[in-house]
Amino acid sequence: MSKFHNERGVTLLEVLAVTIIATIVSIVLMSILTNSKTTNDKQMISTIQLSDTTYILKVVTKDTRKSTKILMKALDEYTEYILINNQNNQKYTYVYHRKNQTITRNDEMIAANVLDFSIEDKRSHIIIDITTPNSKSFSSTIYFRGGS
Repeated sequence: MSKFHNERGVTLLEVLAVTIIATIVSIVLMSILTNSKTTNDKQMISTIQLSDTTYILKVVTKDTRKSTKILMKALDEYTEYILINNQNNQKYTYVYHRKNQTITRNDEMIAANVLDFSIEDKRSHIIIDITTPNSKSFSSTIYFRGGS
């Protein structure tokens, strides 16, 4: 019967040891979660920038392929590119505002947070360059085919 009546309790040292171990495990888990969240946020921003830049390049490339003439007007605050299609008198106006880092197409904003944007007419080809806030440069080159 004496085995069942052992009323020995938990000592203060055992409670303290369990508390310390639980605290250490909690700190390690919180550190892992915080680092994972930070990494996820950085990757999400990078993915959004890549997606936005891809969209801009796609739209500008499509409009450039339809155009027969490109005009550029560079001022201190903005640069304006006018893409003209002489066949159907269609005109696309792209404006890159340096101060607020936006690109508009026919007065409708299509991109924000763009460090640099340019369209260069090299006669045989056109180069479209975009630089994102993380200083990644994206470029698209459109070559013209010769023909009759």
